[in-house]
Amino acid sequence: MPITHKYTIMCDEVRIENNGKLLLLGVYLDVILLPQIPATFAGLTFLMKLESDRPGVWTARLKLQHLDSGEKLMEAIGSINFQRPGPAVNPVRLPPFVIKAPGVYHFVVEIEGQSEPILYEFMVGIATGQAQVLGFQPKQ
Repeated sequence: MPITHKYTIMCDEVRIENNGKLLLLGVYLDVILLPQIPATFAGLTFLMKLESDRPGVWTARLKLQHLDSGEKLMEAIGSINFQRPGPAVNPVRLPPFVIKAPGVYHFVVEIEGQSEPILYEFMVGIATGQAQVLGFQPKQ
């Protein structure tokens, strides 16, 4: 298998500093909490670390879908380019999309010639307060 998935980080944005370091803004811990649903999500980025055993260019099909309904919120085709074997990070910024229902969502990347897709699963829910957004429950 030429390409191996190492990890994916979901965030609002990825920037590259002058010194080459990555700056991740708005990192999500596999959960997106929104003030209301439906909601337009203007920006979401998946930072993927992949590793290739050879140089090459592969076609990749991307989709974002709601697991329960099967609704596809976004589909795209792109390419993955490795100049040489080894690891690489690739930020994938999605265009705006509308979340119509809470639940489990999948970001799926199907790479040409790979038998298994890369799957990143996350939850979408409604936030009821700052404590819940941070993942903490207030003391009673």
